[in-house]
Amino acid sequence: MAIEYPEMMIRNETTMPPVLIAALLIAAILIGATTASPLQAQQAAPAQPAPAQPAPAQPAPAQPAATPPVQSPYRYWTTNWSLQDIAVGDLAKKLRTIGLGLPIQVDGLATVEFEVGVPLNALRTGKAYRLEGSLSIRDLVADQMRFDVFRAEVTYADGRLDLETLRAVEQLDGGGNAVPTAGSIVGSASAELLPRGSFSADVKTANLRIGPVATLFSRLGFDAADGVPQGSVTANVSVRGQVDQLNQPEQLTVEGDFAAKDVRRGPSIGFNLAAKTFSWKQRELLLPHLRIESADRPDFFVSADAKLRFDDSTQFESNLSANDMPLDQLFGLVLADAESIVMGKLDAKGKMVGEIGPAGTLNALDVELSIASPALAVGGVQLGLLEHDIRLTRDHLSLAPRTASRPPTDTPPQAELQSDLIIESLETDFDATDRFARFSNLSGNLFGGTVRGSGQFARNTQLDHSLDLQWDHINPEFTLPIGSLPRRPKLSLQTSGDVQWTVPAAKVLQPTDHRGNLTINLNALKIGEETVGQCDVHLQVQPDALDLSVDGTLLGGTVSIRSAAALETTTRWDQIPGRLRFSEFEFKTLSLRRILDLAMSSQPRFGGRVSLAVTPINLTVDSPSADVALRLDGLTADGVLIARTLRIDADLSNRSVQIKSARGTYAGGQLEVDGQWSLGNGTKLLTARLTRADGSRLLLPIHRQAGDWVGGRVSGRASLAGRGEGIFDSVRISGSANVEKGTTFGIPVGDAYSPLEVTVSVSPLVWRASFPMIRSTLAGGRVTGNMAFRSPGAGQGGTHLRSDWRINHVDFESLLDTYVGTSTIGRGDLTGDFRLEGRNIKDARDLEGQFRMQLGGTDATAVPGLSSAGSLLGATSLVGVRFEQGEAIGRIRNGNMLLESVAMTSDRVNVTATGKVGLLNRRLDIDTVISTGNFQGQNFLLQKLGTQTLTDIVPIGSVNRLLSDRTIVIQMVGPTRDPVIRLMTGETLRANVRRFALQEAFGLVIADSVLFD
Repeated sequence: MAIEYPEMMIRNETTMPPVLIAALLIAAILIGATTASPLQAQQAAPAQPAPAQPAPAQPAPAQPAATPPVQSPYRYWTTNWSLQDIAVGDLAKKLRTIGLGLPIQVDGLATVEFEVGVPLNALRTGKAYRLEGSLSIRDLVADQMRFDVFRAEVTYADGRLDLETLRAVEQLDGGGNAVPTAGSIVGSASAELLPRGSFSADVKTANLRIGPVATLFSRLGFDAADGVPQGSVTANVSVRGQVDQLNQPEQLTVEGDFAAKDVRRGPSIGFNLAAKTFSWKQRELLLPHLRIESADRPDFFVSADAKLRFDDSTQFESNLSANDMPLDQLFGLVLADAESIVMGKLDAKGKMVGEIGPAGTLNALDVELSIASPALAVGGVQLGLLEHDIRLTRDHLSLAPRTASRPPTDTPPQAELQSDLIIESLETDFDATDRFARFSNLSGNLFGGTVRGSGQFARNTQLDHSLDLQWDHINPEFTLPIGSLPRRPKLSLQTSGDVQWTVPAAKVLQPTDHRGNLTINLNALKIGEETVGQCDVHLQVQPDALDLSVDGTLLGGTVSIRSAAALETTTRWDQIPGRLRFSEFEFKTLSLRRILDLAMSSQPRFGGRVSLAVTPINLTVDSPSADVALRLDGLTADGVLIARTLRIDADLSNRSVQIKSARGTYAGGQLEVDGQWSLGNGTKLLTARLTRADGSRLLLPIHRQAGDWVGGRVSGRASLAGRGEGIFDSVRISGSANVEKGTTFGIPVGDAYSPLEVTVSVSPLVWRASFPMIRSTLAGGRVTGNMAFRSPGAGQGGTHLRSDWRINHVDFESLLDTYVGTSTIGRGDLTGDFRLEGRNIKDARDLEGQFRMQLGGTDATAVPGLSSAGSLLGATSLVGVRFEQGEAIGRIRNGNMLLESVAMTSDRVNVTATGKVGLLNRRLDIDTVISTGNFQGQNFLLQKLGTQTLTDIVPIGSVNRLLSDRTIVIQMVGPTRDPVIRLMTGETLRANVRRFALQEAFGLVIADSVLFD
């Protein structure tokens, strides 16, 4: 035979009080244990009361049967149950099998210590059972709520279940004690289960985390905002009702106090909410004291009371008082991106009384509300200053500026009263029935213009929706939600227009059943304070066609659009873009500088005119297709002409752009591009060809100082391959380039050729350009090397450079004549190594480098300044002198070529020099020592002398030899084309005296000795 257990059908969508969840879990434990008892096997079918039966055998832990009270008709067998680590999730499954399903997911490990009394003579009578003991659960999970420990004292007798000293703690420390800041629940509950009777529960919460209630907001239909809500809940609530009505919340009685502290989401301000002595009883909700405050905004508060009764009709009554309500912060608690919905503070005070019928009809309504705000925006539309009174009745709405009582002599003119108001007044009649909601006699003065009209929303499918609206000189202002427009954050429209539209209520989704005309005159379109254009828009829907036209000016150019779509009875609204046929879609000569000025926070670098002509074929969102013609005229970068004319013809289809032709002048050369570029995951590959472009203008679009990076006439061919799901995430450019009379940062590289490789990544923007194998002919010689540019770090300017060069037998005269501009009449030869590098390079001042050059077979007259200096030697001229060997060692730093050591040697003349040559100003500042005489043995002598100082012991009679063997010290300063030669008289005399001493001491002439003294 079966024991009759309590049964309760609980709807899954009903949220249960924690105490009821505990009661059901206890019932599951009782059921699970008794069904496993040997008593059940001993029960016989319908037995008659026996006068006497032997006592049944008792299990090992059993105690003698308890002596029942005299008045009890039952004889009990009492036993102790001790169960540990019972899986609560498994118990919940047992409950579900007998109709006691929990509406939420529960889990944890339960421990039970029960004393159970089993009625031996009434095993089929559930009311006769007795149970007393304790229940504890570790790591209890109930929906989104988690508790380290849950405890309750349990009593079941006479069909009544009681839970006393119920306690749940969110977090325990290592010693098993509650953490001081941990949330907790304490309470008690009772339920008359057999027979079904009343239910009651008293619950107190303290500092309970509010995060788990976030799912409740999503169940109520709110969008999930970013981040987990923070804060704590403290409540004291009592629930009364009938067990049979637990799945009917409207039948329960709920009373108590509720408070939430420091409720916030993400970086928003914290709110404190208190609802004191609220009650829900007999379908009536009373909120006598509701208050919201914030410690972060001391002046803010909301104070309200409300009374709502839910019956056949909904009756409501409420009073409201609010000061400095931060609407965006309040809405941000439950809505994602609340700032795009509402922004600003609001004061409000008023009352409302009304009744809404079962069909949504307004049986009664009376709302009186005063509002004020210094600046409010709704949906991005700036409403400006608000100081208004709102009156709403069953059939009329009025919004008007507040008219405070003031002495007659102090009453300002109406124009002055409303001078700061964007919304001046709004009135309309309306009516709501079970057939329609209708407004009429709409009249408003707002946004500097007027609006009037009427409309109807049909609630019966046999009626029509209709709208008849006219507006004149309306000038709304929007905040553009685009982060790339920080300097022009507001869009304003000065517009007039009208709309007449009708459609059967049952056929809104069928375009062929719409009839309407829409005309919009945008007299001025402004972003910030700049007028960017004006246009006229006309849209007409007829039974078989939709016509659209747009004409106007935009950003210094013109816009013209003509389109029509054929409509059929099966046409849907989402199919109309694909059916549009454009006879005209053109933007002509728009100002590129003005376009970029709107999209950038800094001053735009580029100028020119942009024209765009599109011939759409299919404008569906998933797969648009069109022929596109783009033209750029007079493209400039920082005022320098980059492209005189550039035209691109392309096909857009299957989210891919096929470039049919791209031709024009770029940096003075000819540019051609073709290929395919997918806007999604498809092929992204272009081929480009450039012929004889000016290197100084070639890279200006990349950087302001790029004019110094490359010089000469550049030609090349490259392929561009893109990667990424969007337009591109990264680009790789590979190919080759050659340059005629090329330079880099003013340093000659000759007629050069090299393969190239460029990589660009978008996020973050990182690029690198490499020329790994440069081969060049320069001034009759050869130059080989490599060069690599790369982007600097975030927030830094310029570019990084590293290059290494090898120079072989470059003609000295030709090099100077071509790249320096110095006219010479001699020849020379350069061979050596050269390194050039730098970080954050903006011009030649940021370059660093080292060089070591061998000078061989160089005419003296080929060296700048020596031809003029030779006249200072008197009878000994430099004409015909040829330096057989020489060396130049130096560095590049701070925009100068520093000559640390220059030495040139012939059999008659030696020259040594130190100084610098400006790379930017092309100026010389060099000190030079020129010595004449017999130098055939000087190298051997230098090894013998080293750098020791000689005593000047010179016979006076030998001084005449100074007249034939001379040493002069000169300074060359000024422009490289025509330097000034200065004879340093004192230095020259001292050099000659020292030299004469050496001649007397060793019998040889060593002009270079002055360099080591």
